[in-house]
Amino acid sequence: MTAKTKTITDAEVEVMRLLWREQRPMTLAQIRDELLQTTKWNHSTIKTLVFRLRDKGVITHLDKYGPAQYFPIVTEEEYLLDESESMLGKLFDGSAVKMIAALHQGGKLSDEDVAELREFFTMGGDGK
Repeated sequence: MTAKTKTITDAEVEVMRLLWREQRPMTLAQIRDELLQTTKWNHSTIKTLVFRLRDKGVITHLDKYGPAQYFPIVTEEEYLLDESESMLGKLFDGSAVKMIAALHQGGKLSDEDVAELREFFTMGGDGK
């Protein structure tokens, strides 16, 4: 896991998800307006989360002309890979096989999931 994504809290991930979904720089006001619709956070909380992400180097901002606009430096794919590797290391001794086995034994994989995984690996892992 990179130092950048290692420290992202669950609340900060919500801000990141918004920025990843929007795929455009957003002002603090735009971020606040969006998150106020989906969370119970207040303006101060949202501002704090954005500034923490900026200070951690996970997002950056442009403020040359007008209000600062924030955008992610870490992609969603990078974050998901880091989180997956961290979870594998902590819970499954680094083994994806152990993780898949645990999901299957716990009834979390449907027959469709198993078929999709089988096809994924049969096709060389590129999904084509």
